[in-house]
Amino acid sequence: MSNSIISQQMKKWQDTNLKAIQQQLSWLVTQPDGVIFCEPSGVHFVVVRKTQSLIKLSLVEKIDLTTDLVQSVLNLNNPLDLVSPYTQAMLLSLVWKPQPQKIYIAGFGGGRIPLVLHHYFPETAIECADIEPTAITVAEKFFGIKLDNRLQLTIKDGREYLEQLNQNVKYDIIMTDVFFGNGYMPHRLATKEFYELCQKHLSTDGVVAMNILQRDEFYIEKVKTLQAVFKEIYLCPWNQINTIVFGTNSPRIDRNDFLEKTKFLQEYHQFSFPLIDRALEIKLEIELSEILPNLNNADILRDDLPPTGYFNCWLF
Repeated sequence: MSNSIISQQMKKWQDTNLKAIQQQLSWLVTQPDGVIFCEPSGVHFVVVRKTQSLIKLSLVEKIDLTTDLVQSVLNLNNPLDLVSPYTQAMLLSLVWKPQPQKIYIAGFGGGRIPLVLHHYFPETAIECADIEPTAITVAEKFFGIKLDNRLQLTIKDGREYLEQLNQNVKYDIIMTDVFFGNGYMPHRLATKEFYELCQKHLSTDGVVAMNILQRDEFYIEKVKTLQAVFKEIYLCPWNQINTIVFGTNSPRIDRNDFLEKTKFLQEYHQFSFPLIDRALEIKLEIELSEILPNLNNADILRDDLPPTGYFNCWLF
Protein backbone atom coordinates (compact mmCIF):
# COMPACT_ATOMS: atom_id res chain seq x y z
CA MET A 1 0.00 0.00 0.00
CA SER A 2 1.48 3.33 -1.05
CA ASN A 3 2.07 6.25 1.27
CA SER A 4 -0.40 8.36 -0.72
CA ILE A 5 -3.19 5.83 -0.16
CA ILE A 6 -2.35 5.63 3.53
CA SER A 7 -2.45 9.43 3.73
CA GLN A 8 -5.85 9.53 2.00
CA GLN A 9 -7.21 6.97 4.42
CA MET A 10 -5.81 8.92 7.34
CA LYS A 11 -7.37 12.16 6.07
CA LYS A 12 -10.75 10.47 5.62
CA TRP A 13 -10.63 9.08 9.15
CA GLN A 14 -9.61 12.45 10.59
CA ASP A 15 -12.38 14.27 8.73
CA THR A 16 -14.94 11.80 10.07
CA ASN A 17 -13.52 12.04 13.57
CA LEU A 18 -13.57 15.86 13.56
CA LYS A 19 -17.21 15.89 12.45
CA ALA A 20 -18.07 13.53 15.28
CA ILE A 21 -16.35 15.82 17.81
CA GLN A 22 -18.13 18.88 16.43
CA GLN A 23 -21.48 17.11 16.57
CA GLN A 24 -20.83 16.06 20.17
CA LEU A 25 -20.15 19.69 21.09
CA SER A 26 -22.86 21.30 18.94
CA TRP A 27 -25.36 21.72 21.79
CA LEU A 28 -22.92 24.04 23.58
CA VAL A 29 -22.99 26.63 20.79
CA THR A 30 -26.46 27.81 21.78
CA GLN A 31 -25.78 27.90 25.52
CA PRO A 32 -25.64 31.34 27.16
CA ASP A 33 -22.35 32.68 28.50
CA GLY A 34 -21.59 32.02 32.16
CA VAL A 35 -21.33 28.99 34.42
CA ILE A 36 -22.86 25.97 32.71
CA PHE A 37 -21.71 23.36 35.22
CA CYS A 38 -20.77 23.50 38.89
CA GLU A 39 -20.43 20.52 41.16
CA PRO A 40 -18.71 20.08 44.53
CA SER A 41 -15.98 17.44 44.58
CA GLY A 42 -13.66 16.91 47.52
CA VAL A 43 -11.96 20.15 48.55
CA HIS A 44 -13.06 22.11 45.49
CA PHE A 45 -15.85 22.95 43.07
CA VAL A 46 -15.58 21.71 39.50
CA VAL A 47 -16.70 24.66 37.36
CA VAL A 48 -17.27 24.88 33.60
CA ARG A 49 -17.83 28.34 32.08
CA LYS A 50 -18.70 29.44 28.60
CA THR A 51 -17.36 32.73 27.27
CA GLN A 52 -18.50 33.19 23.66
CA SER A 53 -16.83 30.31 21.80
CA LEU A 54 -14.55 29.26 24.67
CA ILE A 55 -15.32 26.53 27.21
CA LYS A 56 -13.16 26.68 30.36
CA LEU A 57 -12.79 24.10 33.11
CA SER A 58 -11.61 25.34 36.52
CA LEU A 59 -11.17 23.97 40.02
CA VAL A 60 -12.24 26.45 42.70
CA GLU A 61 -11.16 25.74 46.27
CA LYS A 62 -14.07 25.62 48.73
CA ILE A 63 -12.14 27.39 51.48
CA ASP A 64 -11.01 30.21 49.19
CA LEU A 65 -13.39 30.96 46.35
CA THR A 66 -10.93 33.41 44.80
CA THR A 67 -8.77 30.47 43.68
CA ASP A 68 -9.58 29.58 40.11
CA LEU A 69 -6.86 27.73 38.24
CA VAL A 70 -8.00 27.01 34.68
CA GLN A 71 -7.49 23.33 33.89
CA SER A 72 -8.64 23.17 30.26
CA VAL A 73 -9.79 25.52 27.48
CA LEU A 74 -11.66 24.48 24.33
CA ASN A 75 -12.51 26.61 21.31
CA LEU A 76 -15.89 25.47 19.96
CA ASN A 77 -14.98 26.89 16.55
CA ASN A 78 -11.87 24.70 16.39
CA PRO A 79 -11.83 21.87 18.96
CA LEU A 80 -8.44 20.63 17.71
CA ASP A 81 -6.77 23.93 18.55
CA LEU A 82 -4.80 23.78 21.79
CA VAL A 83 -5.63 27.25 23.07
CA SER A 84 -3.23 27.27 26.02
CA PRO A 85 0.40 27.67 24.89
CA TYR A 86 1.65 25.36 27.66
CA THR A 87 -0.47 22.51 26.29
CA GLN A 88 1.04 23.19 22.87
CA ALA A 89 4.49 22.95 24.43
CA MET A 90 3.66 19.56 25.94
CA LEU A 91 3.38 18.22 22.40
CA LEU A 92 7.04 19.01 21.78
CA SER A 93 7.45 15.55 23.33
CA LEU A 94 6.86 14.35 19.77
CA VAL A 95 10.29 15.69 18.79
CA TRP A 96 11.77 12.66 20.55
CA LYS A 97 9.01 10.22 19.66
CA PRO A 98 7.31 11.36 16.42
CA GLN A 99 5.38 8.09 16.07
CA PRO A 100 4.52 7.13 19.65
CA GLN A 101 2.96 3.75 20.20
CA LYS A 102 1.94 4.27 23.81
CA ILE A 103 1.47 7.45 25.90
CA TYR A 104 0.67 7.92 29.58
CA ILE A 105 -0.78 11.16 30.96
CA ALA A 106 -1.16 11.90 34.67
CA GLY A 107 -3.78 14.63 35.00
CA PHE A 108 -6.69 14.71 32.56
CA GLY A 109 -8.79 17.82 33.19
CA GLY A 110 -10.98 18.28 30.13
CA GLY A 111 -8.76 15.98 28.09
CA ARG A 112 -7.50 18.58 25.64
CA ILE A 113 -4.10 16.96 24.96
CA PRO A 114 -5.53 13.40 24.85
CA LEU A 115 -8.22 14.48 22.36
CA VAL A 116 -5.64 16.07 20.03
CA LEU A 117 -3.28 13.09 20.26
CA HIS A 118 -6.16 10.68 19.66
CA HIS A 119 -7.08 12.60 16.50
CA TYR A 120 -3.66 13.02 14.92
CA PHE A 121 -2.22 9.64 15.97
CA PRO A 122 -4.89 7.00 15.26
CA GLU A 123 -2.52 4.11 15.97
CA THR A 124 -1.39 5.40 19.38
CA ALA A 125 -2.72 4.06 22.68
CA ILE A 126 -3.27 6.82 25.24
CA GLU A 127 -3.70 5.93 28.91
CA CYS A 128 -4.68 8.64 31.37
CA ALA A 129 -5.22 8.86 35.12
CA ASP A 130 -6.96 11.57 37.13
CA ILE A 131 -8.02 11.62 40.75
CA GLU A 132 -11.06 13.84 40.04
CA PRO A 133 -14.25 11.67 40.04
CA THR A 134 -16.14 14.04 37.70
CA ALA A 135 -13.39 14.00 35.03
CA ILE A 136 -15.10 11.52 32.72
CA THR A 137 -18.49 13.24 32.84
CA VAL A 138 -17.05 16.72 32.31
CA ALA A 139 -14.71 15.67 29.49
CA GLU A 140 -17.39 13.80 27.58
CA LYS A 141 -20.13 16.41 28.04
CA PHE A 142 -18.19 19.65 27.55
CA PHE A 143 -14.89 18.82 25.81
CA GLY A 144 -15.70 16.38 23.04
CA ILE A 145 -14.00 13.34 24.59
CA LYS A 146 -15.16 9.90 23.54
CA LEU A 147 -13.29 7.15 25.35
CA ASP A 148 -12.51 4.00 23.38
CA ASN A 149 -9.96 1.20 23.19
CA ARG A 150 -7.21 3.72 22.30
CA LEU A 151 -8.12 6.49 24.72
CA GLN A 152 -8.67 5.34 28.28
CA LEU A 153 -9.16 7.27 31.50
CA THR A 154 -8.84 5.70 34.94
CA ILE A 155 -9.97 7.56 38.06
CA LYS A 156 -6.87 7.01 40.15
CA ASP A 157 -3.86 8.81 41.56
CA GLY A 158 -1.35 9.34 38.74
CA ARG A 159 1.56 7.80 40.62
CA GLU A 160 -0.44 4.89 41.96
CA TYR A 161 -1.43 4.04 38.38
CA LEU A 162 2.23 3.66 37.38
CA GLU A 163 3.14 1.78 40.56
CA GLN A 164 0.54 -0.89 39.84
CA LEU A 165 1.70 -1.56 36.29
CA ASN A 166 3.56 -4.64 35.21
CA GLN A 167 7.26 -3.72 35.06
CA ASN A 168 7.33 -4.60 31.35
CA VAL A 169 4.84 -1.87 30.40
CA LYS A 170 6.66 0.91 28.56
CA TYR A 171 5.53 4.29 27.26
CA ASP A 172 7.15 6.43 24.60
CA ILE A 173 5.88 9.61 26.27
CA ILE A 174 4.85 10.29 29.87
CA MET A 175 3.21 13.62 30.71
CA THR A 176 2.39 14.99 34.15
CA ASP A 177 0.02 17.94 34.51
CA VAL A 178 -1.50 17.70 37.98
CA PHE A 179 -2.64 20.71 40.01
CA PHE A 180 -5.38 21.61 42.45
CA GLY A 181 -7.33 24.86 42.17
CA ASN A 182 -4.80 26.82 44.23
CA GLY A 183 -1.88 25.78 42.02
CA TYR A 184 -0.59 23.09 44.37
CA MET A 185 1.29 20.24 42.67
CA PRO A 186 1.26 17.06 44.79
CA HIS A 187 4.64 16.34 46.35
CA ARG A 188 4.52 12.65 45.44
CA LEU A 189 4.37 13.60 41.74
CA ALA A 190 7.49 15.78 41.93
CA THR A 191 10.07 13.61 43.68
CA LYS A 192 13.16 11.73 42.55
CA GLU A 193 11.44 8.44 43.35
CA PHE A 194 8.49 9.36 41.14
CA TYR A 195 10.70 10.24 38.18
CA GLU A 196 12.68 7.06 38.66
CA LEU A 197 9.33 5.27 38.41
CA CYS A 198 8.60 7.15 35.18
CA GLN A 199 12.05 6.23 33.86
CA LYS A 200 11.37 2.58 34.62
CA HIS A 201 8.29 2.72 32.38
CA LEU A 202 9.85 4.65 29.49
CA SER A 203 10.77 3.03 26.21
CA THR A 204 14.24 3.53 24.76
CA ASP A 205 14.72 7.24 24.05
CA GLY A 206 11.34 7.97 25.63
CA VAL A 207 10.61 11.36 27.20
CA VAL A 208 8.90 12.75 30.30
CA ALA A 209 7.17 16.15 30.10
CA MET A 210 6.27 17.93 33.34
CA ASN A 211 4.20 21.11 33.67
CA ILE A 212 5.38 23.46 36.45
CA LEU A 213 4.01 26.85 37.47
CA GLN A 214 6.81 29.42 37.50
CA ARG A 215 5.44 31.05 40.64
CA ASP A 216 5.85 27.73 42.48
CA GLU A 217 8.09 28.33 45.49
CA PHE A 218 9.90 25.06 44.69
CA TYR A 219 10.15 25.63 40.93
CA ILE A 220 13.95 25.29 40.83
CA GLU A 221 13.90 22.20 43.07
CA LYS A 222 11.47 20.50 40.72
CA VAL A 223 13.69 21.19 37.72
CA LYS A 224 16.71 19.95 39.67
CA THR A 225 14.88 16.75 40.62
CA LEU A 226 14.14 15.87 37.00
CA GLN A 227 17.75 16.70 36.12
CA ALA A 228 18.91 14.24 38.80
CA VAL A 229 17.13 11.36 37.06
CA PHE A 230 17.57 12.00 33.32
CA LYS A 231 20.71 12.55 31.27
CA GLU A 232 19.24 15.46 29.33
CA ILE A 233 16.62 18.05 30.24
CA TYR A 234 15.08 20.86 28.20
CA LEU A 235 12.88 23.73 29.34
CA CYS A 236 10.10 25.48 27.49
CA PRO A 237 9.04 28.51 29.59
CA TRP A 238 5.99 30.52 28.61
CA ASN A 239 5.17 34.10 29.59
CA GLN A 240 6.30 33.78 33.21
CA ILE A 241 3.37 31.45 33.88
CA ASN A 242 4.18 27.83 32.98
CA THR A 243 7.32 25.90 32.15
CA ILE A 244 7.30 22.49 30.50
CA VAL A 245 10.37 20.51 31.55
CA PHE A 246 11.41 17.55 29.38
CA GLY A 247 13.59 14.74 30.68
CA THR A 248 15.09 12.02 28.52
CA ASN A 249 18.02 9.64 28.28
CA SER A 250 18.24 9.98 24.51
CA PRO A 251 21.21 11.75 22.87
CA ARG A 252 21.37 15.53 23.09
CA ILE A 253 19.52 17.49 20.39
CA ASP A 254 20.92 20.85 19.31
CA ARG A 255 18.68 23.82 18.59
CA ASN A 256 18.74 23.58 14.79
CA ASP A 257 17.85 19.89 14.87
CA PHE A 258 15.09 20.56 17.38
CA LEU A 259 13.57 23.23 15.15
CA GLU A 260 13.84 21.06 12.04
CA LYS A 261 12.10 18.15 13.75
CA THR A 262 9.33 20.44 14.99
CA LYS A 263 8.91 21.99 11.56
CA PHE A 264 8.46 18.54 10.06
CA LEU A 265 5.84 17.62 12.67
CA GLN A 266 3.94 20.86 12.01
CA GLU A 267 3.94 20.43 8.25
CA TYR A 268 3.14 16.72 8.27
CA HIS A 269 0.23 16.85 10.72
CA GLN A 270 -0.99 20.38 9.91
CA PHE A 271 -1.68 21.06 13.59
CA SER A 272 -4.26 23.74 14.35
CA PHE A 273 -1.79 25.47 16.67
CA PRO A 274 1.75 26.86 16.16
CA LEU A 275 3.97 24.10 17.55
CA ILE A 276 6.96 25.73 15.89
CA ASP A 277 6.44 28.85 18.03
CA ARG A 278 6.86 26.74 21.15
CA ALA A 279 10.03 25.16 19.76
CA LEU A 280 11.51 28.64 19.36
CA GLU A 281 11.14 29.06 23.14
CA ILE A 282 13.04 25.87 24.05
CA LYS A 283 16.01 26.19 26.40
CA LEU A 284 18.80 23.62 26.16
CA GLU A 285 20.55 22.26 29.22
CA ILE A 286 23.67 24.29 28.50
CA GLU A 287 21.55 27.45 28.89
CA LEU A 288 20.05 26.54 32.25
CA SER A 289 22.79 28.17 34.34
CA GLU A 290 21.84 31.51 32.77
CA ILE A 291 18.09 31.31 33.34
CA LEU A 292 18.27 29.37 36.63
CA PRO A 293 21.52 30.55 38.27
CA ASN A 294 20.76 28.73 41.55
CA LEU A 295 20.03 25.39 39.92
CA ASN A 296 23.28 23.68 40.96
CA ASN A 297 22.64 24.51 44.61
CA ALA A 298 19.00 23.46 44.61
CA ASP A 299 17.84 20.48 46.66
CA ILE A 300 16.46 17.30 45.12
CA LEU A 301 12.92 16.50 46.22
CA ARG A 302 12.52 13.07 47.84
CA ASP A 303 9.56 11.10 49.11
CA ASP A 304 10.71 10.90 52.72
CA LEU A 305 11.97 14.47 53.12
CA PRO A 306 9.56 17.16 51.88
CA PRO A 307 11.17 20.60 52.12
CA THR A 308 9.99 22.94 54.85
CA GLY A 309 6.95 24.86 53.72
CA TYR A 310 6.09 22.61 50.77
CA PHE A 311 2.59 21.96 52.04
CA ASN A 312 1.96 25.65 52.69
CA CYS A 313 0.67 25.55 49.17
CA TRP A 314 -1.58 28.61 48.87
CA LEU A 315 0.08 30.24 45.91
CA PHE A 316 -2.56 32.90 45.31
